[in-house]
Amino acid sequence: GRVQVIRGRPSRPELVPNVEFVDIARHTDLLEELACSMFERGERHLLLLGPQGVGKNRIIDHFLQAVRLEREYMQLHRDTTIAQLTATPAVVEGRLVYEDSPLLRAAQHGRVVVIDEADKAPLEVVVVLKSLVEDGQ
Repeated sequence: GRVQVIRGRPSRPELVPNVEFVDIARHTDLLEELACSMFERGERHLLLLGPQGVGKNRIIDHFLQAVRLEREYMQLHRDTTIAQLTATPAVVEGRLVYEDSPLLRAAQHGRVVVIDEADKAPLEVVVVLKSLVEDGQ
């Protein structure tokens, strides 16, 4: 069946993904299930599992584009630290500064955060993310 969704009104439209997408039946089913999870069942956290290269990020980006939701993106790896969940280093005018991480920006501004390759992160980082999800953050 069809799911009614409320389209976002982004204050930063450049953060709404803009992707080319070839719609196939399986993708349509998955998009409908995502919409149902978020808009009918009120899920706030979704976990997509699958082999590398099957299009999980592209499907999520297409979904966010369709419902006009802003996205922050954070890719984890084996060297990700707990501190990197809140701040990331950046060079601004030749100086090293620390800026809010994508996770923190998403929480502050009510955006969706896509955390990629969480399975690659060290256990202590995954534990912190899990506790945030369990606490409804």
